[in-house]
Amino acid sequence: MHYLSPEFGLVFVGFLWLYWWLGSARGVGAQNLLLLVASYLFYCSFDWRFALLLLNFSLVILALAQAVHGHNGVRRRWPMILGVVLALANLGIFKYYNFFREEALALLSPLFNGASLPVLEFVLPVGISFYTFQGLAYLISVGRGECKPAKLLDGLLHLSFFPTLLAGPICRPSELLVQIQAPDERKIAAPELAILLIISALIKKVWLSAWLAEAWVNPVFADPESYHALELACGLMAYAWQLFFDFSGYTDVVTALALLLGFSLPVNFRQPYLATSLSDFWRRWHITLSRWIRDYVYISLGGNRASWARTQVNLLIAMVLSGFWHGASATFVVWGLWHGLGLIAQNSWQKITSLKLPDAITQWLTFAFVCFGWLLFRAEDWHAVTTYTAGFSRWDILPSLNWIGLLAAMVVFFMLARRAEPMMEKSAAALRLLPWWGQGLTLVAIALLIMELAPAGMPGFIYFGF
Repeated sequence: MHYLSPEFGLVFVGFLWLYWWLGSARGVGAQNLLLLVASYLFYCSFDWRFALLLLNFSLVILALAQAVHGHNGVRRRWPMILGVVLALANLGIFKYYNFFREEALALLSPLFNGASLPVLEFVLPVGISFYTFQGLAYLISVGRGECKPAKLLDGLLHLSFFPTLLAGPICRPSELLVQIQAPDERKIAAPELAILLIISALIKKVWLSAWLAEAWVNPVFADPESYHALELACGLMAYAWQLFFDFSGYTDVVTALALLLGFSLPVNFRQPYLATSLSDFWRRWHITLSRWIRDYVYISLGGNRASWARTQVNLLIAMVLSGFWHGASATFVVWGLWHGLGLIAQNSWQKITSLKLPDAITQWLTFAFVCFGWLLFRAEDWHAVTTYTAGFSRWDILPSLNWIGLLAAMVVFFMLARRAEPMMEKSAAALRLLPWWGQGLTLVAIALLIMELAPAGMPGFIYFGF
């Protein structure tokens, strides 16, 4: 069920009434139980086997966290290591088995005539990458003594909370679990912000992302050999913004849902295309994943505690693993490698020179670098990448798409990105002047307007595939 679909909206409104009525009558414990049941029912709407897999994963992680707590030395370390191995093995079987099977066969075929490995047909559970990382963050936090093991129902809810279940944000125990465990009566802290975030999600996802996909991204990537070099460059920029609108729009709506349930989620995006360096980009894009990779991969490898050269190797490994996390494809690995090498080049430049370019130049250089990386992210295979890049030398045909209009839209996107935060603050202040029914009517009116402007149909979220 789509978070922005009318069906989900109607169900959620009814659920919201029951949730707050139950809170006033029975307290937060009853609310948590209702949330847990609703989260598993929501996941069952995709496939009941997904919910069973999530339950098994959660029970194993919670049991190992209990085994870790209260012990020292080896007895504390081994349950945590076992949990990491089991969690990654579970993720690997569903997401990476066939990738490694094909690679292994390619290596074995010259050595063993007729070599074969069993074919396993898996349906990738929606959100498995996200709840795996959230479960590992919980287990490692307990192992490091940063938090105590949760009670069973609280722990299950932490790993299945339906606003974050499908595509994050990836929450630490200090961000979500502590709110689940808090005994105080819950309140909707910022209803106006929740309304604005829903409107923002509709604009980004239902309108802008869908328009960019329909007008530019899908046709250009489907047949790059038919387009002028300028159109191919515009198609990459269009995909960059489509991906941002898609994922940040998703984050906006789940943050709004959480706010309406009395929870606050961590920020996942801070206008990444305003970044003036590649490291700045990764502090702004998919923040909860970036810091997970930093804290549990990069720092675990040694971070910047060793030599400068070793720091760059750690950085490269972390970025390649980040690319592989996104998908079982060589293009994702190369995408991670692309960003890793870019960060090394940036660090090398800063090491050998103190020359600082103007922010306007570094912002556009960063955006261009990121856009080319998105080609690796979007392409289905390496042949598609080479076909697309070959088209950058094609200047002998006339452009058929409205590239001037797209560039004008890009300028507007950048201008709005710079003003997004003050615009949200002013809009929230204006909404506070309206009664609750006026706020509701405003949301409905804007939603209907966006539906009228947007392409037909309800587009799916790109990151549900990861």
